Amino acid sequence: MTRWSWIGVGVVLLAVACGDDDGSTDAGGREDVRTGVDAPALDVGEGVDAFVEDTGSTEDAGTDAGPIGSPGCVDGAGLDEGEHTFTLEGNDRRYILRLPNGYSRDRTWPLVLALHGNGGNTGYWDGTSGGRNIRGVLEDDAVLIVAEAIDNQWRDYDMDRETWDPRIESELLYFDQIIEEAKNELCIDEDAIFSMGFSGGGSFSGVLGCRRTDIRAIAVGGSVIYFAEGRDLDDPDLCVGTPAAWITIGTEELAAGREAYRDFFRDRAGCDATSSPTDPDPPCVAYDGCDAATPVTYCQHPDGHIWPDFASDAMWAFFSQFVD
Repeated sequence: MTRWSWIGVGVVLLAVACGDDDGSTDAGGREDVRTGVDAPALDVGEGVDAFVEDTGSTEDAGTDAGPIGSPGCVDGAGLDEGEHTFTLEGNDRRYILRLPNGYSRDRTWPLVLALHGNGGNTGYWDGTSGGRNIRGVLEDDAVLIVAEAIDNQWRDYDMDRETWDPRIESELLYFDQIIEEAKNELCIDEDAIFSMGFSGGGSFSGVLGCRRTDIRAIAVGGSVIYFAEGRDLDDPDLCVGTPAAWITIGTEELAAGREAYRDFFRDRAGCDATSSPTDPDPPCVAYDGCDAATPVTYCQHPDGHIWPDFASDAMWAFFSQFVD
């Protein structure tokens, strides 16, 4: 490279470093406000042109616009595998972190949040065998956070209904904290944050998909709507997010509340009520006419209130279509 080419690059990079770009956004929901590390390193003008002219390559010129990396891709200290604890609003809270094989900051990783059913705990999703072995399904591909509800209940049906909405707000703060920690300390693909769960955990995955703007897709089984207690589902202010959705319900557990959950996310995604068979076949269909960014799949398995054996692999097959 000539001396003048290097000077061009240096001048442009100095201009970028001194620019007034904090990269912040206001999405109106609970999506993390990003810092300048998200700002694309592409628009550096003639300096890059000179660099390419002299080297014949754009490999080091920052022109490969891949997934949006979280702040942890730059200076994250990492997080230890296993249990993490903290105190929030006077409650002792915890989650389990499982890192993928070969995790490093050299690439961005999808993040999957896994939520147990009401009355369960982190052990529901943290096993290594059987149909709920999502650790095995995700072990090479995604960061896994196994979440745990206050008193093991995402909604405590034994408590007065007036407690349900405040509990939702407390749990949203919990997810604010754990997602923020993951994004700051790990290299997370901010366009590939997913939530999955069974029963009450799927119901609260719907809360995350509704109340946050950074949940790309949800995958749930046997769930009902939690986020509209006392509110009209047509209220335009009810939700700020629209996730893609993979939903399974057992034939023996079909009930109006579970069908309403399915239909809400189907309709919100712009889908028609008609559908076409999709994998895994025969229990699953893909709804027709959905917005391109928010496909919705429905799988009606033949059993009752369970997470069916095919669901863990199907969950990741659905999520992985949104991973670059």
